[in-house]
Formats: sequence, structure tokens, C-alpha cells
Amino acid sequence: MPGMKRIRRPSRRVTIGLTLFGIAFLIAAAWAGGFFLHDSSQAAPISEALRRYRASDHPSGGLNGVYVYATKGSESISALGGATHAYPAKTSITAAKVPCGMQYRWAALEGRSTSWTFCSTAAGIELRISDERHTFFGQGDRAVYRCSGRLLIPKKPTATAAKPFTCRSDRNLEVGTTRVLGRSTMEIGLQRVPAIRASTDLTIRSRDSGNEWVDWWLDASNGLPLRVTLRSRTSREMWIGRVQYREDFSLRLLSLTPMH
Repeated sequence: MPGMKRIRRPSRRVTIGLTLFGIAFLIAAAWAGGFFLHDSSQAAPISEALRRYRASDHPSGGLNGVYVYATKGSESISALGGATHAYPAKTSITAAKVPCGMQYRWAALEGRSTSWTFCSTAAGIELRISDERHTFFGQGDRAVYRCSGRLLIPKKPTATAAKPFTCRSDRNLEVGTTRVLGRSTMEIGLQRVPAIRASTDLTIRSRDSGNEWVDWWLDASNGLPLRVTLRSRTSREMWIGRVQYREDFSLRLLSLTPMH
């Protein structure tokens, strides 16, 4: 109308910015007031791993199948007052043949899994891909690392000096060393299995920072994980500050006969 000043509406960019700021403020206020601390985790059923395996129509024979491992450990995060997920007493690793070798998918919780892709190369058996998934406060996080030089079972698996390797994801670089510790035997059920023991020690850089150590006991004839022990300490800078992540677990194979 004549004589009235035109009211300018905020731009879409400003509106979105204010909305995001408001959401962040509400989350921070709720966290400070103790209203945003709900976090839950559930064990990944071994029956679900078997269902997924059967649905994928893997060929029978070889190492393919679902293996059960005695498990100890947990993961925790410091954000939003902190949360800890204890792992169940038994977890599964699903073994499936892939073009370069074998893929092993460890499922601990709904939302917590790691897939290791072991490839047969001229040097021996290498860990080429590590696909990690975590979930806290309903928010999932995934990192896929592609590795070069992470040799776990050399062609001649005798004790060796530390060998360097690198792994890269879309946000991080891992720089580490692998050391073959030698041959041994492990009792799996009523069987004694020749094993190769190797350890990897790595440092994580870029968006995340920290370190990880893994002790591997692998079947000397085919690379099947017989025992795995992991210790991880990492952190990430976020809008609420630096968030600390910790994980410790040990896995021990209970039977060499997989479920199909």
C-alpha cells in the first residue's frame, strides 16, 4: 500500500543458516541439560549373518560360510556425555570368495561391522580393503580403506622385520608397519591348526588422528582368521569439540566347520 515500507524477507541461504544454527543450539542445550544422552546397541544375531549369507547365493565349498568366534571387548565414544557398547560373547565372521581372494565380514552389533578383503598376490596374502562401520546415538559412520603393502602372510612366512604399508580412505591416511612373528599352532575345537602370527601397528592422520594395533593369528594354509586382537585409540575434531573413540576386542575361532 502507498506509504508503507516493504518488508524484506530473509534470503533462503540466511534462513537455512539460521535453521542449522538453531538445530545446533538446541542439541547443545539438550546435551547440557542431560536430555540428549539416549544411545542403544543390540548384538548382531548370528542367525542374521547366516540369513544374509544364504541370500547372497554364495557357492558352497572352500572357506565360504559363517564362522562363530568367542568374543570379548567393547567400543566407546566421548561425545554427548559418552557411550559404551559391549560386544556379545559370540560374534560371527562371514567368509566369501571374491575375485582376488577372500572377504571376511565381522559383525558384532547392529551398526558395528568390519569387512577385511584378503587378496592373494605374488608376495603372499595381503589385506587390501578394510570397510569399517560404527553407529552411536543413531548416527552411522563408515570408512573404507584401500591398502598397499599390508602383507600378512608372505610366500615364505618366517619371522621378518617390520614392513611399511599405507591405507587410504576418502578422509584419512593410515601409515603403518606389519611384522610377521613366525609360525605356531592353535587348538580349534579338537584340531591343532598350523598358524602364522603377524602384527600391524598404524597411525591415522588427516581428519581423524590416533593409532591402532592388531594381532593376527591366521591359518597357515589359507589365511582364515583364527584369532584377532585389536586396540584402537582415535579422535576427531567436531563442533562439540574433540571426540575420542576407543575400541578393544579379541576374537577366537570356535570351529573350523562353517555354517551354510
